[in-house]
Amino acid sequence: MLNLRKELALAKRLPFFENMSPVIPFIIALVVALVAIYWIILKSSAEKIGVQYQLLAQRFELELEQPEPKMAGLLRPEPSVYGHYRGREISISVPGKGLQNTRQVESVLKIGLNDKDLKAQFVATGPLAGMRQRDSGKQARWKSGDEPFDSAIDVRTNHGGALKPLLTEERRVWLARTLKKSKATLYIGGGTLAYAKLGLIANEATRQDFESAVEFLCDLAETVESKVSLKNQASVTP
Repeated sequence: MLNLRKELALAKRLPFFENMSPVIPFIIALVVALVAIYWIILKSSAEKIGVQYQLLAQRFELELEQPEPKMAGLLRPEPSVYGHYRGREISISVPGKGLQNTRQVESVLKIGLNDKDLKAQFVATGPLAGMRQRDSGKQARWKSGDEPFDSAIDVRTNHGGALKPLLTEERRVWLARTLKKSKATLYIGGGTLAYAKLGLIANEATRQDFESAVEFLCDLAETVESKVSLKNQASVTP
């Protein structure tokens, strides 16, 4: 930013600048000031996000990736964390493109799952529920039979029989409370459990939401895998 100011000062000494209207240097100075303010705000925001990712990395003993700023600090890629926790792969990052090809960004937690058959999506009910349902394959809405849960959460799956025993009362309460409050989305499929929330992890409250989601998804993954293991054992028993 200092180099930019020096170049502007030197440029004002040229004949071209001496003969121009006084309004033009004012406009140039205004643009420079706005860029400087934007740079300061961007830097402050990136530092807040960086701190939250550092805390996530420490909490779960993960690797922290912090890309270097580009374009004199005007472009600051989001950090990410990745590694293993409780014996399974985990990552928290911000996808490169916006939600449904919009400018809305979301932070995504992914947990590895040793089961590629189970597929389901959970979103809070409401007028925007359809927008947050992605790759559901036009599956019909599944209901658990728990009226408070079904009125709060829109579930899409073609594995209702396998899903129902996984959703204990405690898990239904957590899902209803968490997804309704945060407008986050839970996806199960392709060997992954994914928790996606609009926005960036820029404060303590959002970071704590993701910390809670990590433990919830790890517990859920262990239950899914144990039931799959029991099913496989039963299928080979004479």
